[in-house]
Amino acid sequence: MNETYRVELAGDDAVVVRIARQEVPWFVDEAYLMTEARAVGVPTAEVLGLEHLDHDGRLLSFSVQQFLPGRSLGELVGELSAAELERLVLDAGEILARVHSVGLEDRGVRHVLRLPEEHEITRVAGIVREAFGSAEAAVVERGAEFLRRQVTTRAAPPVSLVHGDFCPKNLLIHDGAVVGIIDWEFAGRTAPAYDFAQWEVDAGEVLQDRLDLVRRGYARIADPESAEAGWTPPFAIDWALEKLGWKNPASPAQARRCLDVIARYTTPWTQGG
Repeated sequence: MNETYRVELAGDDAVVVRIARQEVPWFVDEAYLMTEARAVGVPTAEVLGLEHLDHDGRLLSFSVQQFLPGRSLGELVGELSAAELERLVLDAGEILARVHSVGLEDRGVRHVLRLPEEHEITRVAGIVREAFGSAEAAVVERGAEFLRRQVTTRAAPPVSLVHGDFCPKNLLIHDGAVVGIIDWEFAGRTAPAYDFAQWEVDAGEVLQDRLDLVRRGYARIADPESAEAGWTPPFAIDWALEKLGWKNPASPAQARRCLDVIARYTTPWTQGG
Protein backbone atom coordinates (compact mmCIF):
# COMPACT_ATOMS: atom_id res chain seq x y z
CA MET A 1 0.00 0.00 0.00
CA ASN A 2 2.92 2.34 0.73
CA GLU A 3 6.60 2.67 -0.01
CA THR A 4 8.73 2.14 3.08
CA TYR A 5 12.44 2.92 3.32
CA ARG A 6 15.15 2.70 5.93
CA VAL A 7 17.22 5.86 5.50
CA GLU A 8 20.77 5.97 6.85
CA LEU A 9 21.85 9.32 8.29
CA ALA A 10 25.23 10.69 9.29
CA GLY A 11 26.56 9.33 12.57
CA ASP A 12 25.15 5.84 12.08
CA ASP A 13 21.61 7.06 12.77
CA ALA A 14 18.65 5.84 10.75
CA VAL A 15 14.98 6.68 10.27
CA VAL A 16 12.07 5.02 8.52
CA VAL A 17 10.40 6.99 5.73
CA ARG A 18 6.98 5.95 4.49
CA ILE A 19 5.37 7.41 1.37
CA ALA A 20 1.68 7.11 0.52
CA ARG A 21 -0.19 8.10 -2.63
CA GLN A 22 -3.76 8.78 -1.57
CA GLU A 23 -6.36 11.35 -2.50
CA VAL A 24 -6.32 12.86 1.01
CA PRO A 25 -3.42 13.54 3.43
CA TRP A 26 -2.31 10.22 4.89
CA PHE A 27 -0.58 9.06 8.10
CA VAL A 28 -2.18 11.83 10.22
CA ASP A 29 -4.50 9.61 12.27
CA GLU A 30 -1.81 6.94 12.41
CA ALA A 31 0.65 9.35 14.02
CA TYR A 32 -1.93 10.55 16.54
CA LEU A 33 -2.94 7.02 17.56
CA MET A 34 0.66 5.87 17.89
CA THR A 35 1.35 8.78 20.24
CA GLU A 36 -1.72 7.96 22.35
CA ALA A 37 -0.69 4.30 22.57
CA ARG A 38 2.88 5.17 23.51
CA ALA A 39 1.53 7.27 26.40
CA VAL A 40 0.13 4.13 28.08
CA GLY A 41 3.30 2.08 27.66
CA VAL A 42 2.84 0.56 24.22
CA PRO A 43 6.22 0.34 22.45
CA THR A 44 5.82 2.25 19.20
CA ALA A 45 8.15 4.31 17.04
CA GLU A 46 8.07 8.07 17.53
CA VAL A 47 6.75 9.94 14.50
CA LEU A 48 9.38 12.59 13.81
CA GLY A 49 7.58 14.41 11.04
CA LEU A 50 4.68 14.47 8.58
CA GLU A 51 4.64 16.22 5.21
CA HIS A 52 2.12 16.39 2.38
CA LEU A 53 3.34 17.59 -1.01
CA ASP A 54 1.95 17.96 -4.50
CA HIS A 55 4.13 16.09 -7.02
CA ASP A 56 3.17 16.35 -10.68
CA GLY A 57 -0.45 16.93 -9.71
CA ARG A 58 -0.57 14.03 -7.28
CA LEU A 59 -0.60 14.18 -3.48
CA LEU A 60 2.30 12.49 -1.71
CA SER A 61 2.21 11.97 2.07
CA PHE A 62 5.46 11.37 3.98
CA SER A 63 5.83 9.98 7.49
CA VAL A 64 9.31 10.04 9.03
CA GLN A 65 9.55 7.69 12.00
CA GLN A 66 12.11 6.60 14.54
CA PHE A 67 13.91 3.44 13.46
CA LEU A 68 13.37 0.55 15.87
CA PRO A 69 15.95 -2.26 15.81
CA GLY A 70 14.92 -5.88 15.69
CA ARG A 71 13.26 -8.54 13.57
CA SER A 72 9.61 -9.44 13.36
CA LEU A 73 8.28 -12.27 15.48
CA GLY A 74 6.95 -13.78 12.26
CA GLU A 75 10.51 -14.13 10.96
CA LEU A 76 11.84 -15.51 14.24
CA VAL A 77 9.21 -18.19 14.90
CA GLY A 78 11.34 -21.01 13.54
CA GLU A 79 14.46 -19.88 15.42
CA LEU A 80 13.03 -19.53 18.93
CA SER A 81 12.53 -22.21 21.53
CA ALA A 82 9.00 -23.03 22.63
CA ALA A 83 9.63 -21.30 25.97
CA GLU A 84 10.98 -18.14 24.31
CA LEU A 85 8.07 -18.03 21.90
CA GLU A 86 5.53 -18.44 24.67
CA ARG A 87 7.09 -15.66 26.73
CA LEU A 88 7.08 -13.23 23.81
CA VAL A 89 3.46 -13.95 22.89
CA LEU A 90 2.42 -13.49 26.53
CA ASP A 91 4.19 -10.11 26.50
CA ALA A 92 2.46 -9.23 23.24
CA GLY A 93 -0.89 -10.02 24.84
CA GLU A 94 -0.10 -7.64 27.70
CA ILE A 95 0.81 -4.93 25.18
CA LEU A 96 -2.48 -5.52 23.37
CA ALA A 97 -4.37 -4.90 26.61
CA ARG A 98 -2.55 -1.57 26.91
CA VAL A 99 -3.57 -0.68 23.35
CA HIS A 100 -7.20 -1.42 24.19
CA SER A 101 -7.01 0.71 27.34
CA VAL A 102 -6.65 3.91 25.34
CA GLY A 103 -9.75 6.07 25.47
CA LEU A 104 -9.95 8.51 22.58
CA GLU A 105 -12.06 10.21 20.00
CA ASP A 106 -13.25 8.30 16.96
CA ARG A 107 -10.24 8.51 14.64
CA GLY A 108 -8.56 6.12 12.25
CA VAL A 109 -10.04 3.12 10.45
CA ARG A 110 -13.47 1.88 11.52
CA HIS A 111 -13.67 -1.91 11.25
CA VAL A 112 -17.41 -2.62 11.18
CA LEU A 113 -19.00 -6.02 10.84
CA ARG A 114 -20.95 -6.04 7.60
CA LEU A 115 -24.01 -7.99 6.59
CA PRO A 116 -22.75 -10.41 3.93
CA GLU A 117 -24.20 -9.57 0.54
CA GLU A 118 -25.67 -12.53 -1.31
CA HIS A 119 -23.95 -11.81 -4.61
CA GLU A 120 -20.56 -11.48 -2.89
CA ILE A 121 -20.97 -14.72 -0.96
CA THR A 122 -21.98 -16.48 -4.20
CA ARG A 123 -18.79 -15.16 -5.81
CA VAL A 124 -16.58 -16.23 -2.88
CA ALA A 125 -18.23 -19.66 -2.69
CA GLY A 126 -17.52 -20.09 -6.40
CA ILE A 127 -13.84 -19.24 -5.91
CA VAL A 128 -13.58 -21.71 -3.04
CA ARG A 129 -15.49 -24.42 -4.90
CA GLU A 130 -13.08 -24.21 -7.81
CA ALA A 131 -10.01 -24.30 -5.56
CA PHE A 132 -11.09 -26.74 -2.85
CA GLY A 133 -14.41 -28.38 -3.71
CA SER A 134 -18.10 -28.24 -2.87
CA ALA A 135 -17.74 -29.11 0.82
CA GLU A 136 -15.53 -26.08 1.39
CA ALA A 137 -17.91 -23.86 -0.59
CA ALA A 138 -20.63 -24.91 1.85
CA VAL A 139 -18.38 -23.70 4.69
CA VAL A 140 -18.38 -20.23 3.10
CA GLU A 141 -22.17 -20.18 2.96
CA ARG A 142 -22.40 -21.41 6.55
CA GLY A 143 -20.04 -18.66 7.69
CA ALA A 144 -22.11 -16.02 5.93
CA GLU A 145 -25.30 -17.21 7.62
CA PHE A 146 -23.57 -17.25 11.03
CA LEU A 147 -22.39 -13.69 10.46
CA ARG A 148 -25.85 -12.51 9.40
CA ARG A 149 -27.38 -13.85 12.60
CA GLN A 150 -24.70 -12.31 14.79
CA VAL A 151 -25.02 -8.86 13.21
CA THR A 152 -28.81 -8.79 13.21
CA THR A 153 -29.57 -10.33 16.62
CA ARG A 154 -26.88 -9.02 18.99
CA ALA A 155 -26.25 -5.61 20.49
CA ALA A 156 -23.23 -3.78 19.08
CA PRO A 157 -19.89 -4.83 20.61
CA PRO A 158 -17.83 -2.59 22.94
CA VAL A 159 -15.25 -0.35 21.29
CA SER A 160 -11.71 0.78 22.06
CA LEU A 161 -8.53 1.62 20.22
CA VAL A 162 -7.39 -1.37 18.18
CA HIS A 163 -4.14 -1.88 16.32
CA GLY A 164 -5.94 -3.22 13.28
CA ASP A 165 -3.27 -5.68 12.10
CA PHE A 166 -2.22 -7.44 15.28
CA CYS A 167 -0.12 -10.43 14.25
CA PRO A 168 3.49 -11.68 14.57
CA LYS A 169 4.78 -9.87 11.48
CA ASN A 170 4.10 -6.52 13.19
CA LEU A 171 5.83 -7.34 16.49
CA LEU A 172 9.50 -6.32 16.55
CA ILE A 173 11.80 -8.43 18.74
CA HIS A 174 15.24 -7.26 19.91
CA ASP A 175 17.46 -8.75 22.63
CA GLY A 176 14.72 -11.18 23.58
CA ALA A 177 11.99 -8.60 24.13
CA VAL A 178 9.09 -7.05 22.24
CA VAL A 179 10.46 -3.59 21.46
CA GLY A 180 7.83 -2.31 19.08
CA ILE A 181 4.50 -2.76 17.38
CA ILE A 182 4.69 -1.43 13.85
CA ASP A 183 2.26 -0.70 11.00
CA TRP A 184 -0.52 1.32 12.64
CA GLU A 185 -2.13 2.22 9.33
CA PHE A 186 -5.28 0.23 10.11
CA ALA A 187 -5.59 1.40 13.72
CA GLY A 188 -8.82 2.96 14.88
CA ARG A 189 -11.64 2.84 17.38
CA THR A 190 -13.63 -0.38 17.08
CA ALA A 191 -14.30 -3.68 18.87
CA PRO A 192 -11.29 -5.13 20.77
CA ALA A 193 -12.33 -8.52 19.38
CA TYR A 194 -11.08 -7.35 16.00
CA ASP A 195 -7.45 -7.65 17.14
CA PHE A 196 -7.99 -11.12 18.61
CA ALA A 197 -9.62 -12.20 15.34
CA GLN A 198 -6.73 -10.85 13.27
CA TRP A 199 -4.29 -12.95 15.28
CA GLU A 200 -6.37 -16.09 14.85
CA VAL A 201 -6.62 -15.74 11.08
CA ASP A 202 -3.18 -14.28 10.29
CA ALA A 203 -0.68 -15.39 12.95
CA GLY A 204 0.80 -18.17 10.81
CA GLU A 205 1.05 -21.92 11.21
CA VAL A 206 2.96 -22.02 14.51
CA LEU A 207 1.00 -19.35 16.40
CA GLN A 208 -2.43 -19.21 14.77
CA ASP A 209 -3.88 -21.66 17.30
CA ARG A 210 -2.21 -20.02 20.31
CA LEU A 211 -4.68 -17.24 20.95
CA ASP A 212 -4.76 -18.67 24.48
CA LEU A 213 -1.27 -17.22 25.03
CA VAL A 214 -2.39 -13.78 23.85
CA ARG A 215 -5.34 -13.97 26.25
CA ARG A 216 -3.12 -15.02 29.17
CA GLY A 217 -0.79 -12.10 28.60
CA TYR A 218 -3.77 -9.78 28.18
CA ALA A 219 -5.07 -10.94 31.57
CA ARG A 220 -2.08 -9.30 33.28
CA ILE A 221 -3.77 -5.97 32.57
CA ALA A 222 -7.45 -6.61 31.80
CA ASP A 223 -10.04 -9.36 31.41
CA PRO A 224 -9.82 -10.75 27.86
CA GLU A 225 -13.32 -12.26 27.99
CA SER A 226 -14.86 -8.88 28.81
CA ALA A 227 -12.82 -7.27 26.04
CA GLU A 228 -13.84 -9.84 23.43
CA ALA A 229 -17.45 -10.03 24.66
CA GLY A 230 -18.00 -13.08 22.46
CA TRP A 231 -17.32 -11.13 19.26
CA THR A 232 -14.06 -12.77 18.16
CA PRO A 233 -15.82 -15.50 16.09
CA PRO A 234 -17.89 -13.02 14.00
CA PHE A 235 -14.90 -10.76 13.38
CA ALA A 236 -12.70 -13.75 12.47
CA ILE A 237 -15.32 -15.07 10.04
CA ASP A 238 -15.84 -11.61 8.53
CA TRP A 239 -12.11 -11.21 7.92
CA ALA A 240 -11.79 -14.77 6.60
CA LEU A 241 -14.61 -14.21 4.10
CA GLU A 242 -13.00 -10.96 2.96
CA LYS A 243 -9.64 -12.65 2.39
CA LEU A 244 -11.22 -15.52 0.48
CA GLY A 245 -12.73 -12.98 -1.90
CA TRP A 246 -9.59 -10.95 -2.59
CA LYS A 247 -9.15 -10.15 -6.28
CA ASN A 248 -5.43 -10.74 -5.80
CA PRO A 249 -5.92 -14.21 -4.29
CA ALA A 250 -4.60 -15.14 -0.89
CA SER A 251 -2.09 -17.99 -0.88
CA PRO A 252 -3.49 -21.55 -0.66
CA ALA A 253 -2.27 -21.76 2.95
CA GLN A 254 -4.02 -18.51 3.86
CA ALA A 255 -7.22 -19.62 2.16
CA ARG A 256 -7.09 -22.97 3.93
CA ARG A 257 -6.68 -21.20 7.26
CA CYS A 258 -9.68 -18.97 6.53
CA LEU A 259 -11.83 -22.02 5.81
CA ASP A 260 -10.61 -23.80 8.94
CA VAL A 261 -11.49 -20.81 11.13
CA ILE A 262 -14.98 -20.53 9.64
CA ALA A 263 -15.57 -24.29 10.00
CA ARG A 264 -14.44 -24.33 13.62
CA TYR A 265 -16.82 -21.60 14.70
CA THR A 266 -19.82 -22.67 12.65
CA THR A 267 -19.83 -26.46 13.04
CA PRO A 268 -20.94 -26.43 16.74
CA TRP A 269 -23.43 -23.68 15.85
CA THR A 270 -25.07 -25.69 13.06
CA GLN A 271 -25.09 -28.90 15.13
CA GLY A 272 -26.78 -27.02 17.95
CA GLY A 273 -29.42 -25.59 15.64
